[in-house]
Amino acid sequence: MDDMQPKDTRTEDRKPQFDVILRFEPHTEELLNELINKLARVTGNTARAGSGQPPHISMGIFDVVDKSDPVRVMEGVLQGLKPFDVSFVTLAAFLPGTLIVTPVVTDEMIAMNRAIHSVADRVFVPSSQYVYGSWVPHLTLALELTREELTMAFDAAGQDWKPFSTRTASVSLVHQSPYTEQLVVPLA
Repeated sequence: MDDMQPKDTRTEDRKPQFDVILRFEPHTEELLNELINKLARVTGNTARAGSGQPPHISMGIFDVVDKSDPVRVMEGVLQGLKPFDVSFVTLAAFLPGTLIVTPVVTDEMIAMNRAIHSVADRVFVPSSQYVYGSWVPHLTLALELTREELTMAFDAAGQDWKPFSTRTASVSLVHQSPYTEQLVVPLA
């Protein structure tokens, strides 16, 4: 009968989740934020625009299963990463309701992902959607959209869409909820 008792879901009992995110040059982030805010206005859905997160590519999302400090564990590998160019080419969706833009996957992007996972996977548990080798790099423009909102978002984003390139500027270790930056490492 003890197995039928409801599980305690107090915040302190949950596994903390952190994200390693790749950020871009300030002018690129500004343009992407303008698009994210435009989509929120057009659809009325502010889930992405109101998240407090900057435009980014998640390089890995991990759960902490013990008392390991993600900053201490990840600091060395993040300090050793180098900047590279990224080209965003395609608007796409994760169904049922997330609008994304996808980058061209480069050797540099794969090498950064491998470096992060080579350290993090030994200490933390990667999210099933971010397991090394199964990761789909993307930048989220809108999320938690209904079918109608997704159609409106695609139309609004597609009106002025042109592929573009930028340079990576930093990599950060962040807690997802609430969004807080734990470590920001400029790429040089």
